[in-house]
Amino acid sequence: MITSQRALTSATAIAIAAGLSLSLSGCFANPLESFTDNLIEDTVENAIEGATGVDVDVDGDGSGGSLPKSWPAEVPAPDGNILFSLGIDDGYSATIQVDSDAAAEAGYEALVSSGFEMISEFSLGDEGVMYGLESDSWIVQYSWGTNEEDGTLVNMILTANEE
Repeated sequence: MITSQRALTSATAIAIAAGLSLSLSGCFANPLESFTDNLIEDTVENAIEGATGVDVDVDGDGSGGSLPKSWPAEVPAPDGNILFSLGIDDGYSATIQVDSDAAAEAGYEALVSSGFEMISEFSLGDEGVMYGLESDSWIVQYSWGTNEEDGTLVNMILTANEE
């Protein structure tokens, strides 16, 4: 019986080693790299959320994060890859990678179409643009810029309008 158990254990170990060798060789996606990326993201998110009660989503691998579950539905965000987001009390922030300046502009137009009024505009020249918008419920700082390394990034900061 001991011999059969040792043979089974050895066969299992060999099968696992062969599977890991194939997956780590580059022929397939590296499961350890994916696991490590997810572990780091989860650790950072959990540490911040546990210490502060802040809802945080960090996207370390570029595959896309998400907006906080409590993000207000009346504040549209542009379509794109969410790189970072957080929500705390009555405030939110997000960094979103979009396809182009036109996509960033469309995000601004969606806010205006949703009833937000532009209260300030600041040009950053070739670096981008920043708008201040408000509704009865929210004040939004909406900005974007484009560079060769990151493409077009939109930053949104929301605070409750306590007028």
